[in-house]
Amino acid sequence: MTAALWLIGYYKKPNGLKLGFGYAIYASTALNNLIDKIAEASKRAWKVWFTSGWFVFGIAAAVAIYILGGDLFKELSSIAPVATVMPVVPGLTIPLAPGLLALAVTVIVHELSHAIAARSGGVKVKRLGLIFILALPIGAFTEPDETSFNAAPHKTKLRILAAGSLANFATAGLAVGLLSVFLLGYPSTPSAVVVQGIIPHTLASSLGVKGGYLIYAINNTRTNTLTALSSALASSRPGQLVTLVTNHGNLTGRLGAVPPGYGDSDKGFIGIYLNSMPFFAPRFYLGLSAPAWLQIEVYGFWIWFINLNVGIFNALPIPMLDGDQFFKELVAMLKEKGLSLPIGNGLVYGLEAISIGLLFANLIFSLSVLLRNANSLRCVRKTSRIFR
Repeated sequence: MTAALWLIGYYKKPNGLKLGFGYAIYASTALNNLIDKIAEASKRAWKVWFTSGWFVFGIAAAVAIYILGGDLFKELSSIAPVATVMPVVPGLTIPLAPGLLALAVTVIVHELSHAIAARSGGVKVKRLGLIFILALPIGAFTEPDETSFNAAPHKTKLRILAAGSLANFATAGLAVGLLSVFLLGYPSTPSAVVVQGIIPHTLASSLGVKGGYLIYAINNTRTNTLTALSSALASSRPGQLVTLVTNHGNLTGRLGAVPPGYGDSDKGFIGIYLNSMPFFAPRFYLGLSAPAWLQIEVYGFWIWFINLNVGIFNALPIPMLDGDQFFKELVAMLKEKGLSLPIGNGLVYGLEAISIGLLFANLIFSLSVLLRNANSLRCVRKTSRIFR
């Protein structure tokens, strides 16, 4: 894919494509007319909508700082700490196809919202563009006319800067709203856990369990979450007779022992890998199978999750994020209304220092946890080889 992109760039030389070592930037005016029509459709409604973004953006920044500080404090004092921040990498830290679609939706609505806010406020937009690292689209941007933007009133600039996160929150709300309409109990009470794979020569393989099976209960205990399933097996023993209640009927067999390499435990062992995404039963199947609904749930979840988190993270007053420019513009407006220069600058740089400090502290802490867990996993594997 990377080679194809570079060959097209060098031989076709499309307008607006800039190639560099390991990256590509493509910018175009193709959507400008459409954006103008949307912005002109109802300027008053757009003004009210984007003005609400001021308050949403301020709340999001406070929430972001609270989450970074609160999670770090909690995990620092935890006996078994977990990483507080993780990079969003489709195929590595999140599922590939759902992750790519969710990221695409996130950046598209974010940048279109910036552009519509600019045009409805009388600010010219030069181009919209995409940023590629190798062949992967990692971001998008709206390029306003610098002179037009600088000449705009502070209130207009604030609407433009808050518009991206506002669109992400609206998209996240729409996604979770649609999922709640179509799925029973979403997002708090899932119906089942999902089998992702099986381990050969175990109870699961002998019963014919396959990836995609749904497990609703073990014996008479409901197992709608990973925690519930673990609790159901907490007092089990190898050889114990159990019935798995699945979407393919009730399957009965005897639990096995934990095989070498899968931990040190005397509990009963089913032999399944479980998907981290639970299954929520649809209100109406509409002719679709349970696996098809699971895919809809996964795609919907990641669209909700990434839009929500990008909307919150983008509000942080950190250079290169909208939050930094938003709060500088807000303080500039307050200075014109009488706020003293020392207090204004103190607010801006204080917020920057707190946000950057918390972000780096979380990154360092998360990296240390991941390295510690990786070392622990290597030790467990070495020990299992010795005892095998």
